[in-house]
Amino acid sequence: MCQKACAPVTICIDATNPSGVLENQNKTNKLNELLNHLEELKNNFLFDINISNPTSKEVQNLSKLYFGSSYYETNCFRGYPIFGSFKQFYQTKSKYILHLDCDMIFYEQKDYSWINAAINLMNENEDILCVLPRGGPPHTDRKLHQGTTKYNIDDQRRVFLFKNFTSRHYLIHRERFLSLLPVKPLWLSWREPFYSKFSNNGKMLCWESIIEFAMKKSDFWRADLMTDKAWSVHPGDRDTKFLSLLPNIMSSVEKGTYPNGQKGNFDIITDDWKSFLNGVEY
Repeated sequence: MCQKACAPVTICIDATNPSGVLENQNKTNKLNELLNHLEELKNNFLFDINISNPTSKEVQNLSKLYFGSSYYETNCFRGYPIFGSFKQFYQTKSKYILHLDCDMIFYEQKDYSWINAAINLMNENEDILCVLPRGGPPHTDRKLHQGTTKYNIDDQRRVFLFKNFTSRHYLIHRERFLSLLPVKPLWLSWREPFYSKFSNNGKMLCWESIIEFAMKKSDFWRADLMTDKAWSVHPGDRDTKFLSLLPNIMSSVEKGTYPNGQKGNFDIITDDWKSFLNGVEY
């Protein structure tokens, strides 16, 4: 997918101490184990590795750029990187930045590049901040089945338009993003700014919520491509049942095959996949 778009790949690792939900799931003492796996992958794939473990001074200096004031918090209350998410926009001068969380799974037709299509779309439309492939394999009703998330259908440009932002995956116009800064920090409760001020440990909302708040006040849109030639899915539960199915799910998605129940749905429906992979669908 990235090779077709001639996009260099960098694996970004947040080595700060995790907090919140991620504190019990991701231990920094497993960093060497992760790096060993990545070195093995380098035998077959071309990518760079960037490890982020900033000093307090670095966090203060950069946060002043993106928040307008200095803060010490590097992660949101769930543990997702805030500092690392902003840092990528200052590490490169590239016009576009492609971000993919490590748990995203993609289908892309061999003769198609959703990344190139996204670049063309943003080059031609100044109101588009970022572009994603379709969420979930196409449904016969041509709609997206994403709960209560609101979107507009733009048939002329062949996109679904959103005012909400996702940090899981996106191709984003760097200068348009920087034009949103400084953004307003959002907190889990009214008490958290005081904890931040006096103990440097306030609980911020997640990065995507902060960017979404800024985007809703702007003229920018997130655009999801309507084409059936590329789409993405994302795991919900990561229990043992899902993990046992994961290799076959990935293989099936890459081939463009999926259970009927997955149509139009971005989040992976594990039970439907289990039946589908066992050759039983209802």
